[in-house]
Amino acid sequence: MKRLFLLALILSFVISPVAGEYVDMTLSYPTTVEKGQEVRITFEIINQSNDMLWDGKITIDDSFMDKYKDYIISETEYQINPFKFSTVNAGKSYKETFVLKFKEDIPLNEAIFNIVLRCGKGPCRGGCAPFMLEKTVNIKFTEKRADAALTLEEKNFTAYRNSTLEIPFTLKNTGDIQIRHIEVEVKGDISSADIVRIPTLNPGTEISNKIIVSIDENISKTDLNPIVVLKFVDPDGRAGLIYENITIEVIENEKVEEFNNAKIDTKVINEEKPATHFYLYIFLFLSIVAVILVIIFLLYLFKR
Repeated sequence: MKRLFLLALILSFVISPVAGEYVDMTLSYPTTVEKGQEVRITFEIINQSNDMLWDGKITIDDSFMDKYKDYIISETEYQINPFKFSTVNAGKSYKETFVLKFKEDIPLNEAIFNIVLRCGKGPCRGGCAPFMLEKTVNIKFTEKRADAALTLEEKNFTAYRNSTLEIPFTLKNTGDIQIRHIEVEVKGDISSADIVRIPTLNPGTEISNKIIVSIDENISKTDLNPIVVLKFVDPDGRAGLIYENITIEVIENEKVEEFNNAKIDTKVINEEKPATHFYLYIFLFLSIVAVILVIIFLLYLFKR
């Protein structure tokens, strides 16, 4: 009997610590949120042990809050005013919700932190042992982004020296927010004479325009490889840049001059035609007069 009693006593000590593991914490929260949106993290302390939980405090991990507190908005400062309970009896639970907002400029793609329970556990306050339980929160962030697409109708051009070239383009706002202070220009081997400026463009909308490039007659290259550059900013002032490569083949002006000379010669020929007709009419008139004079002369001879 003594052996059985000792065995039961030893087992009671072995099993007693394990009973503490029956205190659990469940978490409910969105795993993906957009920066700037409200996040609700609901926790529930479930006491499935045979002991009572005393004087509990539930907070967000201090190390995380100390590092990122400037990027977190909450009506309640949970580190100073944590959730508290007086007791949670065996078989009972305690449930509450943290309500937070993570600012849009928080320098994280995801937030990983612990919800921490600290309390006493045992039959009474004076006889309680310290108890702590942590559960991890993992939230991935998405954010509204500013983005745009630059489409060119043509990327390979041919132009004469001392001429202007029009480059049509279409700009579309492919992001989630408005883009502002939009500028389109040509840079590189050759630059556009002016910058096309568009004040704003809303998400999902597009606009078409053209940019003008002047081909100087003294330009040394015949194969140009400039870029069409699109610049814009989002409402927070963050800049975006997109560019497209184009090619411009410069053709010598001699071909144009030959073509123009041909037109001039044709014009001269056309202008000479009225003079030719005038002389022809005079010739015909004189011929008729000569014929009439010959006939009169012959009649004169026959009458004699």
